[in-house]
Amino acid sequence: MQLQNILNRALNGQAPTRDEMVQLLRYSEFSLEAAQLRAVSNHLSRKRLDNHAFLSGQIGYSTAPCRGDCVFCVFAAGHSTFPVTEMSVEEVVAHARAFASNGLLGNLWLMSMHDFDLERFVVILHAVRESLPKSVMISSNIGDLSLEEAKRLKSEGLDGAYQSVRLREGIDTKLDRDERIQSIRNIQEAGLLWGFCCEPIGPEHTPEELADHILFGLSLKPRFMSAMRRVYLPNSPIADRGQITLLRLAQILAVVSLVAVANPEIKIIGSHEPSLIGLTSGANNACAESGANPRDEAVETSGKRGLTVDDLARMLYEAGFDRVIRADGTRVSLKEYYRCHTTPLR
Repeated sequence: MQLQNILNRALNGQAPTRDEMVQLLRYSEFSLEAAQLRAVSNHLSRKRLDNHAFLSGQIGYSTAPCRGDCVFCVFAAGHSTFPVTEMSVEEVVAHARAFASNGLLGNLWLMSMHDFDLERFVVILHAVRESLPKSVMISSNIGDLSLEEAKRLKSEGLDGAYQSVRLREGIDTKLDRDERIQSIRNIQEAGLLWGFCCEPIGPEHTPEELADHILFGLSLKPRFMSAMRRVYLPNSPIADRGQITLLRLAQILAVVSLVAVANPEIKIIGSHEPSLIGLTSGANNACAESGANPRDEAVETSGKRGLTVDDLARMLYEAGFDRVIRADGTRVSLKEYYRCHTTPLR
């Protein structure tokens, strides 16, 4: 009865309390209760965008041993075996055009390391902007930004910026939590779109810790929310902590989806990595990846951990979404795309 009360209130636009979130996160991912939670969150995600989905892409264009030294990241200076990589501007543009070629892309992330070359990023930003239709936003996934840097990037044509305070920031990373928060505020003050991700989630993160972190993210007034699991990396110093299942990630996404009803402006809920169970448990956004990926030891993640736009178009269609909505509000039928571009079901 208590579970039903929580879910009924969420359907009426009232988010669960912190203690109720903990209760929802304590259920086994295999339980009937967790299945009910995912079903209600799936319904809410369909209402957010009228059963439309959002499709993003990310290009990891530059890598080097990173001083952030995050224990969960393939680029961390302390344990990385990843080679230094640097795409040319022409290579980045080629990846961007490939992502946008089928007309489904709504946002493109340009990813570098925590320490990055601002001037080179601006050159890449201009080249990519010229190569993409206006229906595609361009966002950054780079290091901390001062207010002046954030305003500069906004003036140069950047639409959004990803910046996250990770679970156990300053403990599992060598980055300063307060500096990360200030960077988020700088991004927002500059007028860039910003969203929050509860990440990177592992088996050691308790229901209480997850609930507090999700609510912390919501308090920063994001425009979208998401959740991401930590991926097992053999060279990581925390490899023995293991990895949660996609089913458990879907349960956490479902809680994020319920909490987001407190802010009607939050229309997009992302699942990292994308999966059918996540897209039927509260997520309505999926991200393709090429180049380097902090969860993949391959230099080119496309075809490995990273999925293509065509992969995601099929996944979104199979998840039951009608259309993909782009940044300018235009919509593309997934049924029609599926009929024209993908292998029919047998």
